[in-house]
Amino acid sequence: MRKISDMPADRQKVSVTERNLLVAHGQSKKLADMRKRLQPELKVAAVQLPEKQLFPGLKPEVAIELNKARALIDDRIAQIMHSFPEGKKNRLFGFRFGSVDAVKAMGIKAAFKALGIDDHPVKMKLVAETDYHGNPVKGS
Repeated sequence: MRKISDMPADRQKVSVTERNLLVAHGQSKKLADMRKRLQPELKVAAVQLPEKQLFPGLKPEVAIELNKARALIDDRIAQIMHSFPEGKKNRLFGFRFGSVDAVKAMGIKAAFKALGIDDHPVKMKLVAETDYHGNPVKGS
Protein backbone atom coordinates (compact mmCIF):
# COMPACT_ATOMS: atom_id res chain seq x y z
CA MET A 1 0.00 0.00 0.00
CA ARG A 2 1.43 3.34 -1.00
CA LYS A 3 1.22 6.49 1.03
CA ILE A 4 0.56 9.79 -0.61
CA SER A 5 3.49 11.39 1.19
CA ASP A 6 5.85 8.86 -0.42
CA MET A 7 5.24 10.34 -3.85
CA PRO A 8 5.59 14.14 -3.61
CA ALA A 9 6.26 14.54 -7.34
CA ASP A 10 2.79 13.22 -8.27
CA ARG A 11 0.90 15.87 -6.29
CA GLN A 12 -0.74 18.71 -8.09
CA LYS A 13 -0.15 22.21 -6.84
CA VAL A 14 -3.25 24.25 -6.19
CA SER A 15 -3.33 27.99 -5.78
CA VAL A 16 -6.27 29.88 -4.41
CA THR A 17 -6.90 33.46 -5.42
CA GLU A 18 -9.63 35.77 -4.28
CA ARG A 19 -11.31 38.11 -6.73
CA ASN A 20 -12.84 41.36 -5.62
CA LEU A 21 -15.68 43.08 -7.38
CA LEU A 22 -14.73 45.33 -10.24
CA VAL A 23 -16.63 48.18 -8.65
CA ALA A 24 -16.74 48.70 -4.89
CA HIS A 25 -20.13 48.17 -3.23
CA GLY A 26 -20.92 51.85 -2.65
CA GLN A 27 -19.22 53.32 -5.74
CA SER A 28 -21.72 52.61 -8.53
CA LYS A 29 -24.90 54.67 -8.78
CA LYS A 30 -26.35 52.33 -11.41
CA LEU A 31 -25.89 49.27 -9.22
CA ALA A 32 -27.35 51.10 -6.23
CA ASP A 33 -30.38 52.07 -8.33
CA MET A 34 -30.86 48.47 -9.49
CA ARG A 35 -30.55 47.19 -5.91
CA LYS A 36 -33.09 49.75 -4.73
CA ARG A 37 -35.60 48.74 -7.43
CA LEU A 38 -35.23 45.02 -6.66
CA GLN A 39 -35.68 45.34 -2.91
CA PRO A 40 -39.17 46.44 -1.91
CA GLU A 41 -39.37 48.86 0.95
CA LEU A 42 -40.51 47.28 4.19
CA LYS A 43 -42.86 49.63 5.94
CA VAL A 44 -43.15 48.99 9.64
CA ALA A 45 -46.16 50.37 11.44
CA ALA A 46 -45.34 52.22 14.61
CA VAL A 47 -46.51 50.45 17.73
CA GLN A 48 -48.80 52.68 19.72
CA LEU A 49 -49.48 52.15 23.36
CA PRO A 50 -53.17 51.47 23.85
CA GLU A 51 -55.32 53.63 26.07
CA LYS A 52 -56.34 50.71 28.23
CA GLN A 53 -53.82 48.37 29.80
CA LEU A 54 -53.01 45.60 27.35
CA PHE A 55 -51.80 43.16 30.00
CA PRO A 56 -54.24 42.79 32.89
CA GLY A 57 -52.57 41.96 36.18
CA LEU A 58 -49.29 43.74 35.37
CA LYS A 59 -48.16 47.02 36.82
CA PRO A 60 -48.34 49.95 34.39
CA GLU A 61 -44.55 50.44 34.23
CA VAL A 62 -44.07 46.72 33.52
CA ALA A 63 -46.71 46.88 30.76
CA ILE A 64 -44.95 49.87 29.17
CA GLU A 65 -41.58 48.10 29.23
CA LEU A 66 -43.18 44.94 27.87
CA ASN A 67 -44.67 46.92 24.97
CA LYS A 68 -41.21 48.34 24.21
CA ALA A 69 -39.70 44.85 24.30
CA ARG A 70 -42.46 43.47 22.05
CA ALA A 71 -41.85 46.24 19.52
CA LEU A 72 -38.11 45.51 19.47
CA ILE A 73 -38.71 41.77 19.05
CA ASP A 74 -41.25 42.33 16.26
CA ASP A 75 -38.91 44.71 14.44
CA ARG A 76 -35.97 42.31 14.69
CA ILE A 77 -38.04 39.35 13.48
CA ALA A 78 -39.29 41.42 10.52
CA GLN A 79 -35.73 42.53 9.75
CA ILE A 80 -34.43 38.95 9.82
CA MET A 81 -37.33 37.65 7.73
CA HIS A 82 -36.76 40.43 5.18
CA SER A 83 -33.17 39.26 4.68
CA PHE A 84 -34.24 35.73 3.65
CA PRO A 85 -35.45 34.72 0.16
CA GLU A 86 -39.18 35.09 -0.38
CA GLY A 87 -40.25 31.44 -0.46
CA LYS A 88 -38.03 30.22 2.37
CA LYS A 89 -38.44 32.84 5.09
CA ASN A 90 -40.20 30.72 7.70
CA ARG A 91 -38.06 27.64 7.04
CA LEU A 92 -34.73 29.52 7.29
CA PHE A 93 -35.90 31.44 10.35
CA GLY A 94 -36.94 28.14 11.92
CA PHE A 95 -33.52 26.57 11.27
CA ARG A 96 -31.72 29.45 12.92
CA PHE A 97 -34.02 30.52 15.76
CA GLY A 98 -36.91 28.07 15.97
CA SER A 99 -40.41 29.09 15.02
CA VAL A 100 -41.66 32.62 15.61
CA ASP A 101 -44.07 31.25 18.21
CA ALA A 102 -41.19 29.52 20.01
CA VAL A 103 -39.25 32.79 20.15
CA LYS A 104 -42.30 34.56 21.54
CA ALA A 105 -42.76 31.83 24.16
CA MET A 106 -39.23 32.41 25.50
CA GLY A 107 -38.54 34.83 28.27
CA ILE A 108 -37.89 38.37 27.06
CA LYS A 109 -34.25 38.19 28.14
CA ALA A 110 -33.71 34.89 26.31
CA ALA A 111 -35.46 36.18 23.18
CA PHE A 112 -33.30 39.31 23.16
CA LYS A 113 -30.18 37.17 23.46
CA ALA A 114 -31.29 34.71 20.74
CA LEU A 115 -32.20 37.49 18.30
CA GLY A 116 -29.16 39.63 19.12
CA ILE A 117 -31.13 42.65 20.32
CA ASP A 118 -29.49 45.28 22.52
CA ASP A 119 -31.41 45.41 25.81
CA HIS A 120 -30.50 48.98 26.81
CA PRO A 121 -33.78 50.61 25.65
CA VAL A 122 -35.77 48.30 27.96
CA LYS A 123 -35.61 48.02 31.75
CA MET A 124 -34.79 44.33 31.64
CA LYS A 125 -35.21 43.78 35.40
CA LEU A 126 -38.93 44.40 35.08
CA VAL A 127 -39.66 42.11 32.13
CA ALA A 128 -36.82 39.54 32.01
CA GLU A 129 -38.89 36.64 33.38
CA THR A 130 -42.04 37.24 31.33
CA ASP A 131 -42.73 36.07 27.81
CA TYR A 132 -43.91 38.09 24.80
CA HIS A 133 -47.55 37.86 25.95
CA GLY A 134 -46.89 38.99 29.54
CA ASN A 135 -47.11 35.57 31.12
CA PRO A 136 -44.44 34.35 33.55
CA VAL A 137 -41.90 32.03 31.93
CA LYS A 138 -42.35 28.41 32.93
CA GLY A 139 -39.39 26.75 34.63
CA SER A 140 -37.96 29.86 36.28
